[in-house]
Amino acid sequence: MRKNIAIIALLALSLTSLSGCKSAEAEEMATTELTAPQTVKTAVVQKGNIDRNLSYNGSLSAENTIHLVATVPGEILEVPVTVGDQLTKDQVIYILDKKDIERAATNAALSYEATTHQLSATADQQSLAEKSFNRVKALYENPNGSAISTADYEQAELAASKTGLEAAKVQVAQARIGMEQAKDQLEDADIKSPINGVLSALKIESGQTINPGTHVADIINMDSVYVDILVAESIINHLDKGQEISAQVPAISSETIIGTVEWVSPAADLKTKLFPVRISFDNNDYVLKPGMFVSVTIDINEASNAIIIPSTAILSRVDGEIVYVEIDGAAEAKSVISGFDNGEFTVILDGLVEGDQLVVEGQQFIEPGTPLIVDGGK
Repeated sequence: MRKNIAIIALLALSLTSLSGCKSAEAEEMATTELTAPQTVKTAVVQKGNIDRNLSYNGSLSAENTIHLVATVPGEILEVPVTVGDQLTKDQVIYILDKKDIERAATNAALSYEATTHQLSATADQQSLAEKSFNRVKALYENPNGSAISTADYEQAELAASKTGLEAAKVQVAQARIGMEQAKDQLEDADIKSPINGVLSALKIESGQTINPGTHVADIINMDSVYVDILVAESIINHLDKGQEISAQVPAISSETIIGTVEWVSPAADLKTKLFPVRISFDNNDYVLKPGMFVSVTIDINEASNAIIIPSTAILSRVDGEIVYVEIDGAAEAKSVISGFDNGEFTVILDGLVEGDQLVVEGQQFIEPGTPLIVDGGK
């Protein structure tokens, strides 16, 4: 029995010794792996600028659209233009039958001429009446006895009043206005384009009769086009009137076109809380058409002369973010405070300085103190 107990004790002692040896070997191997040199890539930390690109979509609109209405009634005799024509200012779009308008203009001119003659005759009568009144007045006021009765005096005074002359002048003025209106109607009988632009719609055909106020055509000014976008309050102060903006119109080409900020609203929209901005584009060749889809890109400078590193160099830990730098051939961890990240690069607000040798590849496999082989050769 005692012999069996001794054998068991000796066996247990042997197993304990064997286990201790294996543990020591594992620790030695772990230490060896930790201190084994690791191949990494580094980059010198430098200062620079970082931008953010924001995209906004919309549709192009013409600089202005004229909804042309008739001012004179009449029948359309001819339509000498077609939709899509480029028009010059005062180019005729509709030709009206002007017979009635011409007659009205002739009658108005004759009426003005008649009232002018009437005014001249009334002025002559006024002059004679004033002279007659002066004679009557002298006799009436003669202290040696008057040969003129009060009734005759008052009648002469009434005849000399300028009431008739003033009435004649009013008639002339009214006749002049009527003549000018008739002349304007005659000039406006042929409906003309008020601007240089493109005819986008014809509402009336030859043979139809129109009245004042009838919508007859649409004309658009395409010398420039624009798109309105809405931006957030964090962006609005990055935009100024006249600032150049990049854009693309896929219907035209994949090439970038340049527009300018035409205006920036000083107040946000009450519903969306976003700020309206208008961007205009020169369109002298009329290639850009109202209604075309446009994609606008706004470049926002997020940081200038700042420490900027690849975003992948940053490692997240429970207690914050760190990066590794190479110092004297070994890895050293540095806590950093990061700022704006555009998905590729990150602004470092604190923790790094220019000239640091930042580990940019292989940082996931090292710990503080790990020997480093930089780029496999240093």
